[in-house]
Amino acid sequence: MSEPTTLTALLQTLESDGEGPQLSLGEVVAVIGERGYGPLVLMLALIAALPTGAVPGVPSVCGISIALVSMQLVFGKRYPWLPARMRRLAIERQHYARVADRITPWTRRLDRLVRPRLHWFTHGLATRVIGLACVALGLCMIPLEVLPFAAAAPATGIAMMGLGLTGKDGFWVLAGLAPAGLGLWFLFKLFG
Repeated sequence: MSEPTTLTALLQTLESDGEGPQLSLGEVVAVIGERGYGPLVLMLALIAALPTGAVPGVPSVCGISIALVSMQLVFGKRYPWLPARMRRLAIERQHYARVADRITPWTRRLDRLVRPRLHWFTHGLATRVIGLACVALGLCMIPLEVLPFAAAAPATGIAMMGLGLTGKDGFWVLAGLAPAGLGLWFLFKLFG
């Protein structure tokens, strides 16, 4: 995987490098995909965890995308790939820009908390285990969409793990287990 990067830089790259009225998943993959799985999973999870996740269908699309991308991480594929149909899925660029502008002050604060540490949780076999967890959590987001904002719990866990992979920070990978567990609890309560 590539060198650590910041969440704020990723948000700004997506906002400034795009063309057209919509931001597609294909564009997200093209802009940040080659930086590794962490940034891509992080951005997909944030779309589902933030207010954009209240739009019907968004948590399911993000969950399926996260599962597809993370499965590739499990199998050791070097760069993420999405099918053409999924790459065409898009949200309004203007809506993304509003959300990105609103959360940028928070991402700057968060960027100061991310630093390379507990590296054994972000390298080697651990990344495949993280990928497997993200597959399971991404698939959990699909049925949780029926409850308002319930899919935000596993999405937040995935986002924290993605942040850990992005910044090479094992602390964030471990911290992501708490909201991930909450998401699983929601799922079992809903269907158990």
